Formats: sequence, structure tokens, C-alpha cells
Amino acid sequence: MSATRLKRLFHAPALVSAKTGSLRVRLLLLVLLAILPMLLLILATNLEERHAAEQRVQEDTVRLLHLTISQHERLIEGSRQLLIALAQIPVVRDRSEAACSTLFGNFLKQYPFYANLGAADLEGNVYCSGLRLAEPVNLADRGYFQRALQYKGLAIGDYQIGRITGKASVNFGYPILDETGFPKGVVYAALDLRWLEQLAIEARLPPDAVLIVFDRHGTVLFEHPDWRRWMGVAAEGNPLVETILSRQEEGTVELPNLEGVTSLFAFAPLRSTRGVVITNQGYLAVGIPTSVAFAQVNRAFAYRLLFFSAVASLALAMAWWFGAVFILRPARALLAATERLEEGDLQARTGLLPGHGELSQLAGSFDRMAERLQEHQAQLRHALAETTELKDLLDNVFASIVSGVITTDLQGKIMLCNLAALHILGYREAKELVGRNIVELQPPLGMTLLPHVLSTAHTDKPVIGLELTPTVAGRGTVYLRFNLSTLKGLQQPQGIAIVLDDVTEKRLMEAQQQLLQHMVSPAILAQIDTEHLQPAGKRTEITTLFTDIHGFTSISEQLNPDDLFGLLNRYLGVMADAVLAQEGTIDKFLGDAVMAWFNAPFPQPDHVMRALRAALGIREAIQALHQEISPLFHLSCGTGLHVGEAVLGLVGGKQRMEYTAIGDDVNIAKRIQEHAGVDQILISAAIYGRVQDQVIVRPATVIQVKGRQKPVEVYELLGLK
Repeated sequence: MSATRLKRLFHAPALVSAKTGSLRVRLLLLVLLAILPMLLLILATNLEERHAAEQRVQEDTVRLLHLTISQHERLIEGSRQLLIALAQIPVVRDRSEAACSTLFGNFLKQYPFYANLGAADLEGNVYCSGLRLAEPVNLADRGYFQRALQYKGLAIGDYQIGRITGKASVNFGYPILDETGFPKGVVYAALDLRWLEQLAIEARLPPDAVLIVFDRHGTVLFEHPDWRRWMGVAAEGNPLVETILSRQEEGTVELPNLEGVTSLFAFAPLRSTRGVVITNQGYLAVGIPTSVAFAQVNRAFAYRLLFFSAVASLALAMAWWFGAVFILRPARALLAATERLEEGDLQARTGLLPGHGELSQLAGSFDRMAERLQEHQAQLRHALAETTELKDLLDNVFASIVSGVITTDLQGKIMLCNLAALHILGYREAKELVGRNIVELQPPLGMTLLPHVLSTAHTDKPVIGLELTPTVAGRGTVYLRFNLSTLKGLQQPQGIAIVLDDVTEKRLMEAQQQLLQHMVSPAILAQIDTEHLQPAGKRTEITTLFTDIHGFTSISEQLNPDDLFGLLNRYLGVMADAVLAQEGTIDKFLGDAVMAWFNAPFPQPDHVMRALRAALGIREAIQALHQEISPLFHLSCGTGLHVGEAVLGLVGGKQRMEYTAIGDDVNIAKRIQEHAGVDQILISAAIYGRVQDQVIVRPATVIQVKGRQKPVEVYELLGLK
């Protein structure tokens, strides 16, 4: 570590000061980081406990909610049975007002859950009431009255403030029927919602818990514990009421209650379970304040925070003292020694005793560094001499690289080039290039390269595999490949390195290889060892295939040369593809015919079947081609195949040679093809004898072929089994 770096570490005012050094601050931060997980654990535990408490409260409120709804349903069922019984009492059916009212008054004493019992005629006029009527009352506009008459069964009204009782209640109506089943009136019962207050008391709700009932319009019918204050108050617009009305189903929510105290609520609609169900009659909500729900959790959280604060304070106090004694004191000693070393005093020492601590080890390292600085100076002088020698060596290597190398500045000015670059570009001496701009290279090479040089300098992205074909004096057109990249300095690019290779011979060989691929299957071509092909022939059994296009001569008279060759190449192309697909070798194109063979230059145990599949493929390919061209140019083909021995080898002279097959069996295949009709595939008896279990043929026929005295037996190939 250099003296400058040591001074920067210990001397900057922001890092060391007499009062508060950054090392001490960093130690305090480290202590805080060490105890931070404890704080995070406290927070996570609190969140988990709050969630568990919230779940318990919601479960309790939902349980109470279900208990209340269940009790409510039992009261509804009891009301139904009571009204059915009242509708059958003679004084009710006969409209004996005094007797009926007295009877109903006695019932009210026995059933305190009801606010009133009564009966009304068909016009809705109440003629019987358990409570004394101060004035005539008509019920014709009440929903439960209308539905009881309409459906002739139990009807349940909306939750409301009764006209007679002045209490929050839900009314039930049941028709009084005559002997013919025709309604003659309605008997009704008003269920007092204050039974909910007794239920809330018995349930022992937590402090400040509320139980609220409101109708579908948002009017509060009952609120525990302050039902007198809220009964009949329109709470439409209250967030809690609006949320429950919008959902219209059972659920839970955290919202302020009617008093504005945030609470956890469970709610559900109050629906009738028996009788006539028309609409939701009202809603019941049970809520517990979050302050009550989370009281125990909040106390535990406060205790944990207090404990954490005490632990953190103690840890920070100990860290402050430890930093002053064991960190800042050695650091100042190191700082003083660093300043002396920076001024050139190689005798500077820290004076700290050896120890096992990091600062003690750092001080020991500093002292050893000062002792060896003089040795390092000698080593640097020696290294400089070696570097000079290495530079000379690199210059020699640079000059001997096979690839051409050119270096330019960021504007394209040529700085260096090796002998290979001069030779590739057609220059004799380096001075013809060095100092000139890349754009001055032989046109159009320079103009083409300059944009890539500038782009590489601007984007710092290399250009790989750029191929150009300039014309070089004395060589003609050449193929050159360029790779461009930036020469890096300490931080910014200092120039451009251009590596160029002459790939002219490689491109010519690739072109020859590509031409050969059109004649030989790629799979066969990959196996050919051109080093071991001999001019002498080799006798081999092959399956020979000849295919000729029928009618091409006549159609050639109707087309100009360009269209004629285009059409011929389309037919020959699909025929060649079918042969190559079976890894056959195309010997030659004979005008509008194709000669191919299988089982050479490498053995193919199934060469007969490959040749047959190729023949069928040719016919199918020509049929597919007919779908793409005009019917005027639809041509057919005839194919002949034979298996036998032939001599294969290179024939020709030094300037041009070809790999071909000759022999009598090759001629027989050609003669068989000459007898093939439209889209007909003829195979010899030799072929049929080998594959008769795998092919579908027409029976044998005998043909007389040119050059042979004996007739030849052939079969027409129809397909494969």
C-alpha cells in the first residue's frame, strides 16, 4: 500500500478528527447494523401478533354474528307458528275487537319479545291490538300486509319504527282465511329488536363493542349500547353502512363505527328463512374497536421497544469507548508515520507494538513497507530495462504476424502497420501508409472502412467479420475480412486496431464446395476424403436411376431462352432434391434428364430401396410443382432403374475431371427409362427380385432394348408396402 493511499485513508478531515473520527462512527454504524435484526424481529413479531389478534377478533365477531342470526331465525319461526295459531282463534276471525284486544294484550305479557300483536281487515284498518290505539291505524301500505293477502301465507316486512309501538321492530303478517280459503283479514306481530340488547349483554361483548341493525335504506333501527340515541337515525353515506349495503352479503371489514371509532366488523344480511322471502329485510353488524382488539399486542410491543432501546444504548456507549481506545489512537500513529513517508523520510515508523489486531498488523505492514522501499526502487529500474527489451521483442512479433495489423487514432489516421498488411493491400513500404488517413487506401476500400473506424471509436463496440472485395493492383479482386476493436488506455479508448486476413482462396474453395453440394448429397459429401480419390476405376455394385422429362423438346419451341432455362431448372431442381434426400449421387444432367446412382462412393446396404424412394419422390415432387405453375407447362417424367455392377472413378484431364459410373448395367437402366411412359417408373427384374416383399408393382412385361438381343423383363413400380 502506497504512502499516498495510507494518508488518504487516515488523514482526510472527514475521516479522522480530534472529536469524532469516522472509524469510530463506522464502528457505531456497525453496532447499529448488528442490532438492527433484533429491531426487525420485534417489528415482524408485532405484525404477526396483530394479524393473529385480528383473526381472533374477526372469528369472535363472526361467531357472535352467526349466533345472533340463528336466534333471529328462531324468533321468526316462533312468530310464524304464533300467527298461524292466532289466525284460527274465533274472536280474531269474528272481529270481536274488545275480546281480541284483551286476548292479544295477555299474549304480549307472555311474549315480551313482541312489541305488539294485532289484526286488520282487508282494507288495512286495525280492529284488534295488544296495545291501546290512540287513533285509528291503517296498515294497507305496509309490505308485509300486502304480501300476506297476495300470497296467502306468512309475509315478513321491512325493519322499521312501528306506528303503534314507536319501537324498532320487524313485522310479520299472516292471512285470516274464511271457509273457502279467501282472505278476510291479516293477523300481525311486531318483533321488538331490543331482544338484541339482551343478547349482547349475555354474550359479554368486549368494552366499547357495538351491535348495529339498520334497514336496506341505511336507517339505524338498533345500536348497542346506545340504542336510544341512534334508533331511527338515517346513516346513509356512513362508510360502514355504505360498504355493507354495497356488498349485500356476509363479510368482514375494518372501518369506523357510527361514533367514528375504527373497529373490526363482521356483518351479514337479515333474511327470512321461512315463509315468503321478498328482499333483504335488514343488516346486522358486530364490531370491536381495534384499540381493544390490539391492546395486549400493543403493550407487548411497547415493552419490547423499551428493552431494545436499553440494549442499543448500552451497545453504542461501549462502542464509543472502544473506538477511542483501540481504533483512533493507533490510527493517529499511522497517520503521523504516513505524513513523514510522504515527505521522503524512509526512516518513518509507527512506533506501535506488535499485536494481533488488524491495526497492529497494518502498522507492522507499514513499517516493513518503508524498509523495502529502497529495494523496490532498484527492482523498478531493473523492471524498466526488462520492459524495454520486451518492447523490442513485441515489435519483432508484430512484424511477423501472418494476419495484417493496422492501428489508427480515433480519427482514422494510420499509426502502425505490419508487413502482412502491406502485402495484403499491395503496398511495398510502411511509409506509404503510416501517417495517412484510412480513407486514402485504394478506393473504394478506404471510403468503406472509415465509417466503421469512426463508429467503433464512438460506440466502443467491435466490428467482427466485416468482409470486403476490393481490387488490388497485380492481384485483381480479392476477398478480405476485417476485425476492428478499440485500443484501451487507462480509461478511454486511445485508438483503433484493425486486423485483416486475405480469405480469397478460402472463398474460392467454398464456391467449389457449394457447387459440388448440388451434385452429391451433403451426407455423402461429408464423408468424401478428396486426398484419397484415385483416377483409376473401382468396380462396385450400384443401383442406377435415369429420369427423363417428357414433352420438354416440343414446349422449348414456344419459350424464349430465359423462360426455357427457368422452367427446366425448376423441374431438374425438384428431381435433384428427391435424389439427394435419399443420399444418392447425381452423376450428371443430360439435357432434360437426370442420371443418379446409389451405394457409392460409400456403401449403402439399402441402396435399392433408397433408389426406389427417390424415384417415387421425383414423381411426387413433379406433381407438387404442377400446383405452382401454369397448366401450359405441366410436364411428366419417365423413370428407369436397374441394379448391377459398374466401374466408378475419376475421368478427364488435369484441367477438368468428373467422378462417374460406366458399365453395361448402367446402360440397361438408361434403356429401361426410354420405355417408361407418362409418370411411369419401370424397374428391372433384378431389382424386383430383391425387394418384392416391400413394393407394389404391376405384373412383369418384356421389352426389347437397344443393344441387347434378349428382351428385358420389367415391372411398373406403383408404391411401397
